[in-house]
Amino acid sequence: MNLIDIYRLFLEGKCRFTTDSRHIEPGSMFFALKGDKFNGNAFASNALSDGAHWAVIDEPVFQTDKRMILVPDVLGCLQDLARLHRQSVPGLKVIGVTGSNGKTTTKELLKEVFSSHYRTWATPGNLNNHIGVPITLLRMPLDTEYAIIEMGANHPGEVRPLCEIARPDFALVSSVGKEHLEGFGSLENIITTECENYAYVAENKGTLFVHRDNTVLMEYAARFGPAIYYGTDQESDCVGRLLGAEWFVRMQWENSYRLMLRAPVVETQLFGSYNFVNLLAAACVGRYCSVPYDKINAALTAYKPANNRSQLLEAGGNRIILDAYNANPHSMAAAVENFASLDSTGKVLLLGDMFELGEAADEEHLLLLEMLSKGDFEEVLLCGPLFGKQAARYPRFSFFNDLAELMKAKPFSAFSGKTLLIKGSRGMQMERYLS
Repeated sequence: MNLIDIYRLFLEGKCRFTTDSRHIEPGSMFFALKGDKFNGNAFASNALSDGAHWAVIDEPVFQTDKRMILVPDVLGCLQDLARLHRQSVPGLKVIGVTGSNGKTTTKELLKEVFSSHYRTWATPGNLNNHIGVPITLLRMPLDTEYAIIEMGANHPGEVRPLCEIARPDFALVSSVGKEHLEGFGSLENIITTECENYAYVAENKGTLFVHRDNTVLMEYAARFGPAIYYGTDQESDCVGRLLGAEWFVRMQWENSYRLMLRAPVVETQLFGSYNFVNLLAAACVGRYCSVPYDKINAALTAYKPANNRSQLLEAGGNRIILDAYNANPHSMAAAVENFASLDSTGKVLLLGDMFELGEAADEEHLLLLEMLSKGDFEEVLLCGPLFGKQAARYPRFSFFNDLAELMKAKPFSAFSGKTLLIKGSRGMQMERYLS
């Protein structure tokens, strides 16, 4: 059975599919993916018994039913099918989003903006890798007009294959910084990989959206020719200015500096001045794609962050900035800098280790500690062994081996009338401090 035949069956099943045999929808297609600790082929028979119409497998020994479709590689088939589905949606435009920091927030903002005017599909959650991108595309309705596809990487060269699957018409790189250094090896590898998004779209005569205030992105994008620029620079195609971020971002934007000066103020629900550029990026792409100005502003105003990203909460008489979805040196420094600038008393930092920094881990944690030592914080609580290595050098900070130790020594209930910033890498799960 060839790819076209499999796709026909996929459509006949109303595009229902799963990669998890524990969650079978009647009439669906099961893809027997493999992992380090599991082999989906072994569950193909169960999937059919539970209601799947078809099971795609790649090991002949498990082919015990005529409804089992044998292919050379299940993951490759899933990716090829996603590419075919993307090409089969008439008139579809795809916006590819990559970047070290801010890409998920930018993706969510773009989703809010485009959904106000077009039939829009976007990456759910964080399904942005070699499995997540094809799953995202295969779940896309056939009447979709714009798809916003987030593409993530933690090793060199991982964005290009995702572009080959999603085939973006537009490219946006939110930022480049020190992320996943353990896998990338160097900042240069990070820049090159994230900007593979630019390279692919430029090769295919698409449109690049470039942050004009970012020197690195400007230099890299220059090799690909004309682009659409957004930023605070007066020569930008989409000009914006940050009016404040106390507590939420307030901004203006327009397609020229002159018009921007008289533009309405956009009052958002996003905490942190570092989110200004993400808001401006969404405005720029939306306006270029003919989303009405008023609808863009309404979307930016309505968007409320979730999933532990830039959330402003109130509990126990405290104001809490929960930004604990993930952390790297760039995002951690930006969050701390913004927190330090707030006009508030009783500021308390609760920070967890930054992971996947490889040989740079000690140096990056030390640099952050130096930054913290110069801040005016009532209390600094640091969690994890990477921070703990430097405990002797910073006696006025409190260090804890893990979150459990922190919660026992200083439970959330001990705070009242404070302003807290909670941030750390995903593996630290710092949001559990509030449970």
